[in-house]
Amino acid sequence: MKEYKIVLIIADGLGDRPAKALNGKTPLEAADKPNIRELLKSSIVGLMDPIAPGIRAGSDTSHLAIFGLDPHKYYRGRGAFEAIGAGAVLEPGDVAFRGNFATVDENLIVKDRRAGRKIDEADDLVKELNEKIGEIDGVKVMFYHGTEHRVAVVLRGPNLSDKVSDTDPHEVGKKVLESSPTDSTPEAKRTAEILNKLTKKVYEVLSSSELNKKRTERGLPPANMVLVRGAAVFEGLPKFQEYTHLKAAAVSATALIKGLCKTIGMEVVTPPGATGGVDSDLNAKADAAIKLLKEYDFVFLHIKGTDAASHDGRADLKVNVIERIDRMIGKIMDHYGSEVVLAFTGDHTTPVDVKEHTSDPVPFMLYLPFPIVPDNVQDFNEREVRKGYLRIRGLDVTNLLLGYSNRMEKYGA
Repeated sequence: MKEYKIVLIIADGLGDRPAKALNGKTPLEAADKPNIRELLKSSIVGLMDPIAPGIRAGSDTSHLAIFGLDPHKYYRGRGAFEAIGAGAVLEPGDVAFRGNFATVDENLIVKDRRAGRKIDEADDLVKELNEKIGEIDGVKVMFYHGTEHRVAVVLRGPNLSDKVSDTDPHEVGKKVLESSPTDSTPEAKRTAEILNKLTKKVYEVLSSSELNKKRTERGLPPANMVLVRGAAVFEGLPKFQEYTHLKAAAVSATALIKGLCKTIGMEVVTPPGATGGVDSDLNAKADAAIKLLKEYDFVFLHIKGTDAASHDGRADLKVNVIERIDRMIGKIMDHYGSEVVLAFTGDHTTPVDVKEHTSDPVPFMLYLPFPIVPDNVQDFNEREVRKGYLRIRGLDVTNLLLGYSNRMEKYGA
Protein backbone atom coordinates (compact mmCIF):
# COMPACT_ATOMS: atom_id res chain seq x y z
CA MET A 1 0.00 0.00 0.00
CA LYS A 2 1.09 3.55 -0.69
CA GLU A 3 2.36 5.31 2.41
CA TYR A 4 1.30 8.92 2.88
CA LYS A 5 3.02 11.69 4.78
CA ILE A 6 1.24 13.12 7.81
CA VAL A 7 0.43 16.71 8.76
CA LEU A 8 -0.99 17.39 12.22
CA ILE A 9 -2.19 20.92 12.99
CA ILE A 10 -3.19 21.82 16.53
CA ALA A 11 -4.76 25.21 17.17
CA ASP A 12 -4.29 25.73 20.90
CA GLY A 13 -7.59 26.33 22.71
CA LEU A 14 -9.53 25.96 19.43
CA GLY A 15 -12.82 24.73 20.91
CA ASP A 16 -15.34 27.27 22.12
CA ARG A 17 -18.92 27.93 23.16
CA PRO A 18 -21.51 30.35 21.72
CA ALA A 19 -19.96 33.80 22.20
CA LYS A 20 -21.85 36.95 23.14
CA ALA A 21 -19.73 39.09 20.82
CA LEU A 22 -20.60 36.79 17.90
CA ASN A 23 -24.38 36.75 18.50
CA GLY A 24 -24.36 33.20 19.78
CA LYS A 25 -21.98 31.74 17.22
CA THR A 26 -18.69 30.14 18.14
CA PRO A 27 -15.51 31.57 16.55
CA LEU A 28 -15.28 28.47 14.33
CA GLU A 29 -18.86 29.12 13.16
CA ALA A 30 -18.18 32.79 12.52
CA ALA A 31 -14.90 32.27 10.65
CA ASP A 32 -14.76 31.96 6.87
CA LYS A 33 -12.89 28.71 6.13
CA PRO A 34 -13.10 27.90 2.38
CA ASN A 35 -10.05 25.62 2.35
CA ILE A 36 -11.19 23.58 5.34
CA ARG A 37 -14.71 23.27 3.89
CA GLU A 38 -13.19 21.91 0.69
CA LEU A 39 -11.21 19.31 2.64
CA LEU A 40 -14.39 18.16 4.38
CA LYS A 41 -15.49 16.55 1.09
CA SER A 42 -12.88 13.85 1.78
CA SER A 43 -12.72 13.89 5.57
CA ILE A 44 -13.96 12.06 8.61
CA VAL A 45 -14.89 14.31 11.51
CA GLY A 46 -16.16 14.31 15.06
CA LEU A 47 -15.26 15.31 18.59
CA MET A 48 -12.13 14.61 20.60
CA ASP A 49 -11.75 14.52 24.37
CA PRO A 50 -8.05 15.37 24.80
CA ILE A 51 -7.75 13.22 27.95
CA ALA A 52 -11.19 11.78 28.71
CA PRO A 53 -14.77 13.09 28.91
CA GLY A 54 -15.10 15.67 31.65
CA ILE A 55 -11.35 16.16 32.15
CA ARG A 56 -10.19 19.80 31.85
CA ALA A 57 -6.92 19.36 29.98
CA GLY A 58 -3.80 21.47 30.05
CA SER A 59 -1.78 21.98 26.89
CA ASP A 60 1.01 19.78 28.27
CA THR A 61 -1.11 16.74 29.14
CA SER A 62 -3.24 17.02 25.99
CA HIS A 63 -0.23 17.16 23.67
CA LEU A 64 1.31 14.16 25.39
CA ALA A 65 -1.90 12.23 24.76
CA ILE A 66 -2.22 13.37 21.14
CA PHE A 67 1.37 12.25 20.53
CA GLY A 68 0.42 8.81 21.86
CA LEU A 69 1.86 9.03 25.39
CA ASP A 70 -0.56 8.43 28.25
CA PRO A 71 -0.26 11.51 30.52
CA HIS A 72 -1.35 9.44 33.53
CA LYS A 73 1.88 7.51 33.06
CA TYR A 74 4.30 10.08 31.63
CA TYR A 75 3.26 13.52 32.89
CA ARG A 76 5.58 14.86 35.58
CA GLY A 77 4.89 18.60 35.42
CA ARG A 78 5.12 21.36 32.86
CA GLY A 79 8.12 23.28 34.12
CA ALA A 80 10.79 21.08 32.52
CA PHE A 81 9.17 21.22 29.05
CA GLU A 82 8.84 24.99 29.33
CA ALA A 83 12.47 25.43 30.36
CA ILE A 84 13.84 23.19 27.61
CA GLY A 85 11.73 25.01 25.03
CA ALA A 86 13.04 28.36 26.29
CA GLY A 87 16.64 27.24 25.84
CA ALA A 88 17.64 25.63 29.13
CA VAL A 89 19.88 22.58 29.22
CA LEU A 90 18.68 20.73 32.28
CA GLU A 91 20.86 18.58 34.51
CA PRO A 92 19.76 15.74 36.80
CA GLY A 93 18.24 17.17 39.96
CA ASP A 94 17.31 20.54 38.44
CA VAL A 95 13.84 21.78 39.38
CA ALA A 96 12.15 23.79 36.62
CA PHE A 97 9.04 25.98 36.71
CA ARG A 98 6.96 27.70 34.12
CA GLY A 99 6.24 31.31 34.92
CA ASN A 100 4.59 34.54 33.87
CA PHE A 101 5.78 38.08 34.09
CA ALA A 102 2.95 39.73 36.02
CA THR A 103 1.95 43.07 37.50
CA VAL A 104 1.44 43.31 41.26
CA ASP A 105 0.90 46.19 43.67
CA GLU A 106 3.00 47.00 46.76
CA ASN A 107 1.06 44.36 48.73
CA LEU A 108 1.81 41.70 46.05
CA ILE A 109 -1.82 41.67 44.92
CA VAL A 110 -1.97 40.54 41.30
CA LYS A 111 -3.28 43.24 38.96
CA ASP A 112 -2.43 41.59 35.64
CA ARG A 113 -1.28 37.95 35.42
CA ARG A 114 0.50 38.64 32.11
CA ALA A 115 1.71 42.25 32.53
CA GLY A 116 -0.03 43.19 29.31
CA ARG A 117 1.05 39.95 27.56
CA LYS A 118 3.36 41.51 24.94
CA ILE A 119 6.49 42.67 26.80
CA ASP A 120 9.13 44.14 24.50
CA GLU A 121 11.59 44.40 27.40
CA ALA A 122 11.25 40.74 28.44
CA ASP A 123 14.72 39.63 27.31
CA ASP A 124 16.35 42.54 29.12
CA LEU A 125 14.29 41.95 32.27
CA VAL A 126 15.37 38.30 32.28
CA LYS A 127 18.99 39.39 31.87
CA GLU A 128 18.60 41.76 34.82
CA LEU A 129 17.12 39.02 37.00
CA ASN A 130 19.98 36.66 36.16
CA GLU A 131 22.60 39.31 36.88
CA LYS A 132 21.12 40.58 40.16
CA ILE A 133 19.90 37.32 41.73
CA GLY A 134 22.21 34.53 40.64
CA GLU A 135 21.70 32.26 43.64
CA ILE A 136 19.77 31.89 46.88
CA ASP A 137 21.03 29.82 49.82
CA GLY A 138 23.64 28.14 47.66
CA VAL A 139 21.12 27.25 44.94
CA LYS A 140 21.73 28.64 41.46
CA VAL A 141 18.71 30.44 39.98
CA MET A 142 18.34 30.78 36.21
CA PHE A 143 15.66 32.64 34.26
CA TYR A 144 14.79 32.06 30.59
CA HIS A 145 12.40 34.04 28.39
CA GLY A 146 9.99 32.04 26.27
CA THR A 147 7.54 34.15 24.25
CA GLU A 148 5.51 37.21 25.20
CA HIS A 149 5.01 37.18 29.01
CA ARG A 150 6.24 33.61 29.51
CA VAL A 151 9.31 32.81 31.59
CA ALA A 152 10.98 29.61 32.75
CA VAL A 153 12.79 29.40 36.08
CA VAL A 154 15.35 26.71 36.94
CA LEU A 155 16.78 25.92 40.38
CA ARG A 156 20.08 24.01 40.47
CA GLY A 157 21.72 22.71 43.60
CA PRO A 158 21.73 19.95 46.20
CA ASN A 159 18.72 18.66 48.10
CA LEU A 160 15.93 20.11 45.94
CA SER A 161 12.47 18.73 45.20
CA ASP A 162 9.65 19.42 42.74
CA LYS A 163 7.08 18.62 45.45
CA VAL A 164 6.21 22.27 46.07
CA SER A 165 3.10 24.34 45.42
CA ASP A 166 2.73 27.24 42.97
CA THR A 167 3.13 30.92 43.76
CA ASP A 168 0.69 31.83 40.98
CA PRO A 169 -2.82 32.41 42.43
CA HIS A 170 -4.27 32.06 38.90
CA GLU A 171 -6.61 35.00 39.50
CA VAL A 172 -6.39 38.77 39.39
CA GLY A 173 -7.10 40.42 42.74
CA LYS A 174 -5.45 37.72 44.81
CA LYS A 175 -2.10 37.90 46.56
CA VAL A 176 0.95 36.08 45.25
CA LEU A 177 0.95 32.75 47.05
CA GLU A 178 3.61 31.44 49.38
CA SER A 179 4.94 28.13 48.17
CA SER A 180 4.64 25.20 50.55
CA PRO A 181 5.94 21.62 50.45
CA THR A 182 3.49 19.06 49.10
CA ASP A 183 5.20 16.17 50.85
CA SER A 184 6.98 15.81 54.19
CA THR A 185 10.56 15.60 52.94
CA PRO A 186 13.21 18.11 54.04
CA GLU A 187 14.06 18.65 50.36
CA ALA A 188 10.53 19.88 49.62
CA LYS A 189 10.58 22.14 52.68
CA ARG A 190 13.94 23.61 51.61
CA THR A 191 12.78 24.16 48.02
CA ALA A 192 9.60 25.95 49.12
CA GLU A 193 11.64 28.23 51.38
CA ILE A 194 14.01 29.08 48.53
CA LEU A 195 11.07 29.76 46.22
CA ASN A 196 9.51 32.16 48.72
CA LYS A 197 12.80 34.03 49.14
CA LEU A 198 13.01 34.16 45.35
CA THR A 199 9.54 35.73 45.10
CA LYS A 200 10.62 38.59 47.36
CA LYS A 201 13.91 39.05 45.54
CA VAL A 202 12.23 39.10 42.12
CA TYR A 203 9.87 41.83 43.29
CA GLU A 204 12.77 43.88 44.66
CA VAL A 205 14.73 43.65 41.41
CA LEU A 206 11.84 44.21 39.01
CA SER A 207 10.03 46.95 40.93
CA SER A 208 13.22 49.03 40.96
CA SER A 209 14.15 48.28 37.35
CA GLU A 210 14.57 51.29 35.07
CA LEU A 211 12.88 49.25 32.34
CA ASN A 212 9.71 49.00 34.40
CA LYS A 213 9.85 52.68 35.34
CA LYS A 214 9.90 53.49 31.62
CA ARG A 215 6.97 51.09 31.02
CA THR A 216 4.96 52.87 33.69
CA GLU A 217 5.78 56.25 32.14
CA ARG A 218 4.41 54.97 28.83
CA GLY A 219 1.20 53.86 30.49
CA LEU A 220 2.10 50.16 30.37
CA PRO A 221 1.72 47.76 33.30
CA PRO A 222 5.08 47.07 34.97
CA ALA A 223 6.37 43.50 34.71
CA ASN A 224 7.35 43.51 38.38
CA MET A 225 6.73 39.89 39.39
CA VAL A 226 7.29 36.37 38.10
CA LEU A 227 4.51 33.98 39.08
CA VAL A 228 5.66 30.35 38.97
CA ARG A 229 3.83 27.04 38.70
CA GLY A 230 4.24 23.50 37.41
CA ALA A 231 7.40 22.42 39.25
CA ALA A 232 9.09 19.48 37.55
CA VAL A 233 12.31 17.51 37.65
CA PHE A 234 13.32 16.57 34.13
CA GLU A 235 12.94 12.93 33.13
CA GLY A 236 13.15 11.58 29.62
CA LEU A 237 10.24 10.36 27.51
CA PRO A 238 9.95 7.68 24.84
CA LYS A 239 11.09 8.94 21.44
CA PHE A 240 8.35 9.51 18.87
CA GLN A 241 10.33 7.85 16.09
CA GLU A 242 10.91 4.73 18.19
CA TYR A 243 7.23 4.01 18.81
CA THR A 244 5.80 5.30 15.50
CA HIS A 245 8.71 4.69 13.10
CA LEU A 246 8.11 8.19 11.74
CA LYS A 247 10.78 10.80 11.17
CA ALA A 248 9.08 13.80 12.74
CA ALA A 249 9.46 17.57 12.84
CA ALA A 250 7.54 20.32 14.64
CA VAL A 251 6.89 23.96 13.74
CA SER A 252 6.27 26.02 16.87
CA ALA A 253 7.28 29.20 18.69
CA THR A 254 5.80 28.27 22.08
CA ALA A 255 8.35 27.20 24.68
CA LEU A 256 6.17 24.48 26.24
CA ILE A 257 5.48 22.81 22.90
CA LYS A 258 9.05 23.20 21.67
CA GLY A 259 10.32 21.62 24.89
CA LEU A 260 7.91 18.70 24.70
CA CYS A 261 8.67 18.06 21.03
CA LYS A 262 12.44 18.20 21.66
CA THR A 263 12.05 15.78 24.57
CA ILE A 264 10.35 13.16 22.37
CA GLY A 265 12.99 13.59 19.69
CA MET A 266 11.29 15.76 17.08
CA GLU A 267 13.25 18.29 15.06
CA VAL A 268 11.90 21.71 16.12
CA VAL A 269 11.75 24.69 13.77
CA THR A 270 10.73 28.24 14.67
CA PRO A 271 10.55 30.26 11.45
CA PRO A 272 11.14 34.03 11.41
CA GLY A 273 7.92 35.83 12.31
CA ALA A 274 6.56 32.99 14.42
CA THR A 275 5.85 34.65 17.78
CA GLY A 276 3.63 32.26 19.71
CA GLY A 277 0.94 34.97 19.78
CA VAL A 278 -2.00 36.27 17.76
CA ASP A 279 0.41 38.12 15.46
CA SER A 280 2.37 35.01 14.51
CA ASP A 281 3.25 34.72 10.80
CA LEU A 282 1.27 31.64 9.75
CA ASN A 283 2.39 32.01 6.16
CA ALA A 284 5.95 31.47 7.40
CA LYS A 285 4.77 28.38 9.28
CA ALA A 286 3.20 27.04 6.07
CA ASP A 287 6.48 27.61 4.21
CA ALA A 288 8.39 25.80 6.96
CA ALA A 289 6.01 22.83 6.82
CA ILE A 290 6.23 22.63 3.03
CA LYS A 291 10.02 22.52 3.25
CA LEU A 292 10.03 19.95 6.08
CA LEU A 293 7.66 17.60 4.23
CA LYS A 294 10.38 17.00 1.65
CA GLU A 295 12.47 15.27 4.32
CA TYR A 296 10.12 14.19 7.15
CA ASP A 297 7.28 11.67 7.35
CA PHE A 298 5.37 13.62 10.01
CA VAL A 299 5.11 17.40 10.39
CA PHE A 300 3.34 18.96 13.33
CA LEU A 301 2.29 22.61 13.39
CA HIS A 302 1.27 24.33 16.63
CA ILE A 303 -0.73 27.57 16.56
CA LYS A 304 -0.94 29.44 19.87
CA GLY A 305 -2.91 32.50 18.73
CA THR A 306 -6.34 30.90 19.15
CA ASP A 307 -5.67 30.25 22.82
CA ALA A 308 -4.12 33.67 23.43
CA ALA A 309 -7.20 35.36 21.97
CA SER A 310 -9.46 33.17 24.11
CA HIS A 311 -7.66 33.95 27.36
CA ASP A 312 -7.98 37.65 26.53
CA GLY A 313 -11.70 37.28 25.75
CA ARG A 314 -11.20 38.48 22.16
CA ALA A 315 -13.68 36.67 19.91
CA ASP A 316 -12.75 38.91 16.97
CA LEU A 317 -9.07 37.99 17.24
CA LYS A 318 -9.87 34.29 17.53
CA VAL A 319 -11.96 34.44 14.35
CA ASN A 320 -9.09 36.22 12.61
CA VAL A 321 -6.55 33.60 13.68
CA ILE A 322 -8.84 30.77 12.51
CA GLU A 323 -9.24 32.41 9.11
CA ARG A 324 -5.46 32.75 8.81
CA ILE A 325 -5.08 29.07 9.79
CA ASP A 326 -7.45 28.24 6.94
CA ARG A 327 -5.21 30.11 4.49
CA MET A 328 -2.16 28.35 5.96
CA ILE A 329 -3.81 24.97 5.40
CA GLY A 330 -4.72 25.97 1.85
CA LYS A 331 -1.10 26.81 1.07
CA ILE A 332 0.19 23.50 2.43
CA MET A 333 -2.44 21.52 0.54
CA ASP A 334 -1.70 23.35 -2.71
CA HIS A 335 1.74 21.73 -2.52
CA TYR A 336 0.99 18.34 -0.98
CA GLY A 337 -2.76 17.74 -1.15
CA SER A 338 -2.56 14.34 -2.83
CA GLU A 339 0.41 13.17 -0.75
CA VAL A 340 -0.65 13.76 2.87
CA VAL A 341 -3.25 12.86 5.41
CA LEU A 342 -4.01 15.97 7.44
CA ALA A 343 -5.57 16.25 10.88
CA PHE A 344 -6.81 19.55 12.29
CA THR A 345 -7.98 19.95 15.86
CA GLY A 346 -7.33 21.73 19.15
CA ASP A 347 -5.63 20.57 22.29
CA HIS A 348 -8.49 21.76 24.52
CA THR A 349 -11.41 24.17 24.60
CA THR A 350 -10.90 27.75 25.77
CA PRO A 351 -14.17 29.70 25.38
CA VAL A 352 -13.67 33.44 24.85
CA ASP A 353 -16.43 34.23 27.35
CA VAL A 354 -14.81 32.03 30.02
CA LYS A 355 -11.16 32.93 29.33
CA GLU A 356 -10.03 29.59 30.75
CA HIS A 357 -9.74 25.96 29.72
CA THR A 358 -12.94 23.95 30.02
CA SER A 359 -13.71 20.24 29.70
CA ASP A 360 -15.72 20.55 26.45
CA PRO A 361 -14.62 18.17 23.68
CA VAL A 362 -12.77 19.65 20.69
CA PRO A 363 -13.72 19.47 16.98
CA PHE A 364 -11.53 17.03 15.05
CA MET A 365 -11.16 16.42 11.31
CA LEU A 366 -8.99 14.03 9.34
CA TYR A 367 -8.56 14.66 5.61
CA LEU A 368 -7.72 11.64 3.47
CA PRO A 369 -6.33 11.92 -0.09
CA PHE A 370 -8.09 8.80 -1.38
CA PRO A 371 -11.72 7.76 -1.92
CA ILE A 372 -13.65 7.34 1.32
CA VAL A 373 -17.21 7.60 2.54
CA PRO A 374 -17.00 11.11 4.01
CA ASP A 375 -19.05 12.38 6.91
CA ASN A 376 -22.02 14.44 5.78
CA VAL A 377 -21.01 17.76 7.31
CA GLN A 378 -21.06 21.16 5.64
CA ASP A 379 -18.71 23.06 7.94
CA PHE A 380 -16.09 22.50 10.62
CA ASN A 381 -17.35 23.79 13.95
CA GLU A 382 -18.57 22.62 17.34
CA ARG A 383 -22.18 22.04 16.21
CA GLU A 384 -21.66 20.59 12.76
CA VAL A 385 -19.01 18.01 13.69
CA ARG A 386 -21.53 16.31 15.98
CA LYS A 387 -22.93 14.81 12.75
CA GLY A 388 -19.63 13.00 12.16
CA TYR A 389 -19.02 9.47 13.39
CA LEU A 390 -15.84 10.03 15.39
CA ARG A 391 -15.84 10.40 19.17
CA ILE A 392 -12.26 9.84 20.18
CA ARG A 393 -9.72 10.57 22.89
CA GLY A 394 -6.36 12.24 22.44
CA LEU A 395 -4.59 8.91 22.70
CA ASP A 396 -6.46 7.73 19.57
CA VAL A 397 -5.04 10.45 17.30
CA THR A 398 -1.61 8.99 16.59
CA ASN A 399 -3.15 5.58 15.86
CA LEU A 400 -5.64 7.16 13.42
CA LEU A 401 -2.84 9.00 11.65
CA LEU A 402 -0.70 5.88 11.39
CA GLY A 403 -3.61 3.75 10.24
CA TYR A 404 -4.93 6.06 7.53
CA SER A 405 -1.43 6.88 6.23
CA ASN A 406 -0.88 3.11 5.77
CA ARG A 407 2.00 3.16 8.24
CA MET A 408 0.44 1.09 11.02
CA GLU A 409 1.70 -2.45 11.46
CA LYS A 410 -1.04 -5.07 11.34
CA TYR A 411 -2.22 -6.28 14.73
CA GLY A 412 -2.40 -10.06 14.61
CA ALA A 413 -1.92 -12.57 11.82
